[in-house]
Amino acid sequence: MTETAARATTFADRYQSVLVPVIFEPWAQELVRRADPRAGEDILDLACGTGVVARAIAGSGVDIASLTAADHSAEMLEVARALGAGAASDIDWRQADAAHLPFEDASFDLVLCQQALQFFPDKAAALAEVRRVLKPGGRVAFCVQRGLDANPMLQAQANALDAFAGPDAGNAVRAICGLPERDRLHALFEGAGFRDVQIDAVTLTLHHPDARAFAAGAMGGMHTGDKLSGLAHDRIEGAIDAFLQGLGPCFDGTAMRFPHSSHVVLARG
Repeated sequence: MTETAARATTFADRYQSVLVPVIFEPWAQELVRRADPRAGEDILDLACGTGVVARAIAGSGVDIASLTAADHSAEMLEVARALGAGAASDIDWRQADAAHLPFEDASFDLVLCQQALQFFPDKAAALAEVRRVLKPGGRVAFCVQRGLDANPMLQAQANALDAFAGPDAGNAVRAICGLPERDRLHALFEGAGFRDVQIDAVTLTLHHPDARAFAAGAMGGMHTGDKLSGLAHDRIEGAIDAFLQGLGPCFDGTAMRFPHSSHVVLARG
């Protein structure tokens, strides 16, 4: 088996092939648009996963000074590096804990973070580290999932996994929406010393032409790991059917089109 074929069996590769095109690429474009990277800036993509935000910046045509992408997962970084070609070849991929960043003080003009703050065990410590590595007057742009009530696709996943894989699996989806409160976000950023904190509720309408294929891939390629692995075939099919039924009007019998809602946080150091 070739190295590429071996990598294709990993969780990170499933995450990249299933979730990134449908969810994280559209959000990366939106986050980068709002962050407005500028020529000559040193930029950090924090908790980069497979590198979709970093690649969006690299491909934007902006003549930045440097681009660093950091994640705690070696597996995610392996996929990110494999995808880093052309305009993305100059990205510095680094394995790092968000609460203990391996960078000097005042290293970056802009720090972006897509759908990760809610998973950090110590959110205050991570934001303090971001503030430390940010240059005076530098900017941050974070995207953080809103609650299940604003995200029917995730609600359908949680309910389906509750029923067929157990509450721990369903709660893994709820963790994706684990920091939905605007006031708490504001307090976290202000508490870390950020200024001019602006938080907008943003909803994108996302689409997949084959909802059944997405359901199987999404529940097997979540942020928090594969929740269908080890289930009997009939249980997997039951979970997928329950997910599709739970989508309601977001499912037309074949394709799915659904709102995906997050808070976008912009602030200055």
